[in-house]
Amino acid sequence: MGARIVDEPTDALLQRLFVSQGAVPLGFELFPPRSAELREALWTTVDRLSPVAEAGFSVTMGAGGSTRAGTHDTAVEVARRSGRPVTAHLTALGLSKDEALGAADALWGAGITRILALRGDRPRHAPEPLPAGFDHASDLVAALAARHDFEITVAAYPEKHPEAETLDGDIEHLKEKLDAGAKAAICQFVLDPAAYGRFLETCGRHGIDAPIVPGVMPLEGWTRVRSFAVANGTGVPDWLDRLFAKGEETPELMPYLSAVATVEHARRLIAYGAPWLHVYAMNRWPLPLALARLLGR
Repeated sequence: MGARIVDEPTDALLQRLFVSQGAVPLGFELFPPRSAELREALWTTVDRLSPVAEAGFSVTMGAGGSTRAGTHDTAVEVARRSGRPVTAHLTALGLSKDEALGAADALWGAGITRILALRGDRPRHAPEPLPAGFDHASDLVAALAARHDFEITVAAYPEKHPEAETLDGDIEHLKEKLDAGAKAAICQFVLDPAAYGRFLETCGRHGIDAPIVPGVMPLEGWTRVRSFAVANGTGVPDWLDRLFAKGEETPELMPYLSAVATVEHARRLIAYGAPWLHVYAMNRWPLPLALARLLGR
């Protein structure tokens, strides 16, 4: 006998697919604007994405606290404007301990109780030596946990941090951060969802059971995304190179290829067990919103 065909209306099939994937919340990463034009783009993005931002927003901080005031002001205004929870990044390297904890106190006083605690990269043109601060993210996490009842997240690297010697060693550093008081980890973006799946399995073998949230980079401007990935040690699947090479031959197709590839990528991450998706919106709303709609929002 041939394969049995299930007689189910197409809209019912789509509804089941959307309900199963729509159960995974989305959060969106933003950055403090440096001009009036960028500020307008930010608020448009917040207004467009707020209805689908079940996991809220996060706001980045530049190396060495270079956008510390901007991070604070942007986080407060995004929370007010969106009605969604907001996570403020706190980057320690380049700040003294008093400066880092002072920034945390100011966030707490303004009602921002979620922090992504980062060691961060060395600031460009940094003085020698750097201020005596928190040399490790785990030390910052412990200090924040002792300071206020923050909900603290930390960074994770499915294909290991560029400075780490081994993935297992890097995961032990992640465990130290979680043991110090962090409740979850947000991943550097991956372009190969299988790398995230393997990372989850390895974290489990190290005794980590906290939520590990994958980062999703919208796949538009492929040359830029690819360069950023290579610079950070992120693997680039051959199929993406082939896909966007074909798109370069027909530029009119690129927006559609970007959307389809981003959605396929997100669905694979969900299949590997993502508790929610951290989307690097970076103050742009069209493709992140299309992703949300195609996942059933």
